[in-house]
Formats: sequence, structure tokens, C-alpha cells
Amino acid sequence: MRSQIASLSFFLCFFSCGSEDAVPTPVLSSRPDILVVVMDTVRADKLSVYGYDKPTSPQLAAVAAAGITFDDVTAPSSWTWPSHASLFTGLDPWKHGAHCSSTSEGVGAEEGHMGLLPMRTDLPTIAERFSEQGYRTVSLASNRFLDPKLGLTRGFEVAEVVEDNGLSDRMSELLGDGDDRPVFLFVNLLIAHAPWEVSPAPWSDRHKDRLSDPETAPAWSRDFLMSDSVGIDLYEVPDGAQSNGFRQLQSNKMSIPEGDMEMVEDLYTGGIVAADYLLNRLLSHWTESKPAGVVAITSDHGEYLGEHGLWEHGKTVYPQVLKVPLLIAAPGRLPAKKRVRTPVQMHDLHDTLIDLAGIEGPTERSLVAITEGQPRSGPILAKAWASAAWKNEVGGRFAHDWTLYREEGYALISASDGTRQLFNMKYDPNMVRDLATDKPDKVKELSAKAEVAFPEPQAASSQIQVSDDVIEDLKALGYIDR
Repeated sequence: MRSQIASLSFFLCFFSCGSEDAVPTPVLSSRPDILVVVMDTVRADKLSVYGYDKPTSPQLAAVAAAGITFDDVTAPSSWTWPSHASLFTGLDPWKHGAHCSSTSEGVGAEEGHMGLLPMRTDLPTIAERFSEQGYRTVSLASNRFLDPKLGLTRGFEVAEVVEDNGLSDRMSELLGDGDDRPVFLFVNLLIAHAPWEVSPAPWSDRHKDRLSDPETAPAWSRDFLMSDSVGIDLYEVPDGAQSNGFRQLQSNKMSIPEGDMEMVEDLYTGGIVAADYLLNRLLSHWTESKPAGVVAITSDHGEYLGEHGLWEHGKTVYPQVLKVPLLIAAPGRLPAKKRVRTPVQMHDLHDTLIDLAGIEGPTERSLVAITEGQPRSGPILAKAWASAAWKNEVGGRFAHDWTLYREEGYALISASDGTRQLFNMKYDPNMVRDLATDKPDKVKELSAKAEVAFPEPQAASSQIQVSDDVIEDLKALGYIDR
């Protein structure tokens, strides 16, 4: 089980440490060192750097002061596997093929699990592109979907799975081992992902006593209290039950009282603080070793906390699971303290990094021109596929694939059963009021465009071979039944 930050003193020290004034004057190289950090499962609207009312992201604020913050960023899908594959290839999930299946294809499908489909092997990855240019390529991840056995990290010279709290030390070892090649370093921080442990953040820590004892814990939570730390694990399948807590919530077999919703959010945002703290440790090592390097911070997806009647992530395409942070600090290459309001996609970062490194000239998907005021061409797109487990066990809206097609201020949400919802993103960014009945012509217009925007993916050429230890870790993360 992943371990959380252990003491409040660490939390308080973190908030007083670090300053944008300490950033050294960069000495630019034609081949800049590059660090990409994915803060797994972190939704943008729960970050103080994006306006949240609790100080969840002081380290991200320091990155924002040194670079550019993109205010409106959409992930290409709502869970780890397809979003990371898009980041590594620059392609949409329906093009690279890494998503889930509701048929007999994919890992675990025959057992009623997610049906994991592989990323196409004929596509060049960003690691391969940088390796060809003489870069040392390293992936350090605490999410087992980035285990090299699964194929997403193809092209990385070093690809390791490391516990969250060990990432910064391992990164320091690698940066200090004497290899003088420029480095492309990817890190995944998983600590904000459920299960939700009580963190030292004051608003999370105040629930510790209540959740430490089944007698005082809320009745709905007692079957899901964690045994090796204090917190709630809704991926747990209670004795005698057929499904885990998240599926019970989605099938209305369980509900969380309104009075406990704040506690759930406090636990989730406490995990974001923990991720921001670990980001601080990573960047301390990075800036000491690579002061002129490029730093990009993003997330692969967010997390539902009851919005739209939904929990967890991965099945649908509303903003709570698609709107993610993106910050890029590139001293001497991009301006500091700038915010960009233009809607962009998370995996536009792929071409942006290749552009900043001079590997290839500006492409249509590079964000460098957008930071200079140019518009982004093309719609904003995302898709989530139904999985066998949710289709068969929960059904309803989870039996269908979902797409997002966003253009010129409107967003169309479509399901494979023909359901259509329309939202005005300028006045309703959280998608509360469905305008489909009021604006049938706009629905018809965007539906025609959406029908050709999501071509059927190529069939998987092979099954992924997954070892027992990876299966166990994916079970702990709720992606495969226990």
C-alpha cells in the first residue's frame, strides 16, 4: 500500500520553503534537459493555483511564477492508460489504440474486468524521438500502468516503477550518476489517486480521529476503512458484497450523506497536497542539477466527487475528469508569470516539448505559438470506452462509450446509445445545464462533426502479457476486481 506523508511538520515546512526568487539565471542549451511530471488523478479546479479556496498547490504556484499556466486544458480520456499513451504519442486514444474493451478483447476481459487494449507498436513514442537525438530517456512512475511490461514506456532507456515517496531519491541518484547527456525525464506521482488516506493537510487531518475508530466513523464508510493507515478505500469489496464501494455508489446500493461530502473532498484534496509536496522534492533535485531545464507539469485525468451523480473516473467525459492542469516553465524560452486562456489539450504537450527541444519545427499541435497569442486550430476531443465489468455489473450509462466534441464555446457530450447533451462552456464550464432541447440545430451541427471525429480504432494486434504482481497492483487501484 502506498504510504502518505507522515507528519504535519513536513507539511508546515513545505509551505514555508522555496521561492521563485531562488531561480538561477539559465544558461541555454540547444538541447535542453526536460522534466515532465504527471500528477495522477489531479483535477484542475481543486488546485489553489487554479482558484481553489484551500492552499493545495504552493509548489505549482512557484512553477506558475516561473512559466506559463494553461487555464483550460482537456485530457484526451478520463483514465491513466489512454491519457498517458496520448502524451507519449501525441495522438488521440482512438488512433493509438490504448483504451479498454467491453468485448472479449484485452487483459482481464474474459473474467469481467476492464479489457485492457495495447498501444499500437508501429507508432513512434516521445521517448524514442528524444533517444534518436542523443537524449538519455528515463521514466520513474508510481502507477503500475507505467510498468515497462505493459508497453507504454517503449523507448525509455530506464523505466522503473517506484513508490511515491522514493521517487525523488531515485531521481537524484540518476541525475547524479555522471551521465552528461541531456535528459528527458518523465515522472508519474500517484499519491492523489484513491484510496484516500488522511494527509497532514489541516482540513484532511481533522477527520483522522473520526476515521480511526469504526465506532465513530460514518456508517457508510465502516466497510471501507483502511487497515494499514487512516482513510477510506472504496475499491474494497466488503465481506458478503459483490462489488466495491465505487460500484455500489454508482448502482445506488450505497449513498454518502450530504453532511459527509465535505469530508470526502477534504480527503481527496489532502492527497493533492501530498502530491504537491512530493513535486517540491522532485523539483528541488531538478533545479539543483538542471537549472536551465524545461519543466512541464500536468495530470492524466481528474476524479468525480459526486458531480453528475458520478464517482471515481474513467467511464464518462465531464469536466471533473477531463479538465486537468498544465504548467510549463522554460527559462529563456517561454515567458514567466503568464496565463493562457485558449482551450488546449493535455497531449498537445507532446509536440510542444519536441518543438522546445528543437527536434522538429513548430507543428500544428505545439503550444509555443499559442503562448504568443496564436489560436489553436481544431476542436477539443475526448473519449471514454465502456468496460466489460461496468457494462455487465452496473449498466445504465456505464454500458456505453462517451465522447466530448467541443468547438466555438459549445460542448457536445454523446453516448453510443444516441444520448446527446449540449453545454455552453462560457457560461456553464461545469456542465450543469443541458441545452440540447433548447438548441436542436446546434446539437445537429456538432453531432455531424462528432460522427466523423472519432473513427473506429484499429483492432488490437496482440494481447498484453501481465505478470501476477502487476495484476495485484491494478486490483489495488480498482482497475481489476479483487
